[in-house]
Amino acid sequence: MAGDGVVYKWDDEELQALVKASIGRVEDFTPVMKSYADYMVKRTDDRFKAEEAPDGSDWDKLKPVTMLRKKRRKPPAIDKILHQDGYLRLVHPHADKDSAGVYSTRVYAAIHNRGGMAGPGKSVEIPKREFLGFNPEDIREFQETVADYIVLGRK
Repeated sequence: MAGDGVVYKWDDEELQALVKASIGRVEDFTPVMKSYADYMVKRTDDRFKAEEAPDGSDWDKLKPVTMLRKKRRKPPAIDKILHQDGYLRLVHPHADKDSAGVYSTRVYAAIHNRGGMAGPGKSVEIPKREFLGFNPEDIREFQETVADYIVLGRK
């Protein structure tokens, strides 16, 4: 029994070149990961300015004893949350072929980001003031960045 069919011949050299270039970009995501890591450095800085967690919630306010300690410093410390000398805010990008993010070199970053007990005998409770992390907007930005990189070659 004979069948029927149609054949479309793809004869668009420009589009074929775009597809071939896209295939090559899928093999190494390092450039797009570097771009996204730089984006996350900026987002983290934005969180410090807004004093908010990745989910948009406000950081716990400073306790009066902390405010007093900051005022007594010579020179007085900045009265913003998580700002004493400004080092915690300095995060660094991390990127390789399959991951991207930010990290802090400060040993006290984890206790401030996650919260917990600290100080002599773990007697001081540090509230969680998350500054490292991703939210749905950050994930959408990542997806768009990857798509732009694969299809258009934009980093």
